[in-house]
Order: sequence, then C-alpha cells, then structure tokens
Amino acid sequence: MKLRLENIGHAFLGRTVIEGMNLAFAAGEIVALVGPSGCGKTTLMQIAAGLVVPLRGRVHRAYRRHAIVFQEPRLLPWLTARDNIAYGLACAGTPRRHRREIAAARAREVGLEADDLGKFPAELSGGMRQRAAVARALAVAPDVVFLDEPFSAVDVGLRRMMQDHLAQAAAREGFCALFVTHDLGEAARIADRLVVLSARRRGIVDLRAVPGRPGARDERFVFDLVAAWSREEAFAELLDGAGRLQ
Repeated sequence: MKLRLENIGHAFLGRTVIEGMNLAFAAGEIVALVGPSGCGKTTLMQIAAGLVVPLRGRVHRAYRRHAIVFQEPRLLPWLTARDNIAYGLACAGTPRRHRREIAAARAREVGLEADDLGKFPAELSGGMRQRAAVARALAVAPDVVFLDEPFSAVDVGLRRMMQDHLAQAAAREGFCALFVTHDLGEAARIADRLVVLSARRRGIVDLRAVPGRPGARDERFVFDLVAAWSREEAFAELLDGAGRLQ
C-alpha cells in the first residue's frame, strides 16, 4: 500500500472530529471522501498529506513524493503559468530546459494553450488557473495526489474534462489519489472506492468499491448510482430535510 492511516484521531478546541480512522490506499486508485460539512474530510486529507499532525494514530507513507491540489489554485502571482507549473521541478533542481518541456506537456494535457504559459495568474480565468494548479501537481510525477474539492468552483464542462483527465492519468501513471468532495455525482464518476464519513459518529460509516471504470461511466450510470445511494442510510447525512442531496 502506498499510504496507510492507522487508528487516526483528531480534535479541534476539544471537539473530536475524527476517531479511530483506518484506511489504506493502493497505487493507481482514486479514493473519494464524501460526507457532510464538519465531518472531517479536509482534516483527514491534511493529516494524510502531513499538513496536520494527528492527536492519535499513525500515518504510514511508502512513497517518495506527493502533490496537493486545493480548492483555490494557489498560484504564485509573480510567476507565469509556465513557471508555476514547473515550480516543484525547480525546487527539486530539475534543469530549466527539461522542466519547461514537462510544464508544456502537462499544460497541453489539461487544455492550456502555448500562449497561456507566458501569462501571469491575474491574466488567466479561474478555470485556467485551476487547470494550471492540476498541471503543477502532476508535473512532479507524484506517487500520491491529494485533492480537496479541486473542481467545485469551475463550470460543468471543465469539471467533467478535469475529472476524466485525473482518472486517466491515475490509471496511466499509477499514482493514487485521495479526492475530497461533497458531490456524490463527482465521486460516482471518478472514484474506484468511496469512503463515507459521518459528522455525528466521527468516523467512517461506509466503505465500498464503485462499479465500473473511473472516467468511463456515462451520465445515466452515474445518475442511477447516485439515486440508489441516496436511498441508503449511510448517505442520510448528505441529504437535506426533503431527501435531496445537499
């Protein structure tokens, strides 16, 4: 396993948000974390990525490098799109010519044009900035990618394109991804496995494989799958009072 969480527990200001959490992640798989607000999705991702030290438990990492994509692009405003994408490579000492080649290739994969690479973040649209953030993460050839609702602020067409790209890249390059989302449709589209967290029980209430191949599930399949999930008790905290997905 590339990554293993063992008996993880954490609290903020005396309030326990995660307790007794055990998870393992294999190469090439995308694991989606879903659950209501306040259930600890982002906290768990941050613990797995080493951004937060848990109060209890251990994180076992059997890989060389990881990358993180946040909900906001977090590009450096004084660098061009090209240099933002290549930033991790520059920090690792990759020669300039080679990192520019990698940045250009990763930019093409996410749909950025060659002319966009010389622009600064302020000159890019929100969707273009988020594409650059994904390209930056994949440019370092990570073994594990952590994603915290990375596509929630982009339009539907771009969101689906980026979901498909992530699924294809994980399968092709063998990295595993921990994907935080509140959107069951997104989880149904791209995940190999689904982890459902509960705010009331402070832990995992359901863990299951998602049928079909990530990135290859059509709209009808995703719709029917989410409809079936929404009738299950494990997903009750994701529904509003009228039984609709929140």
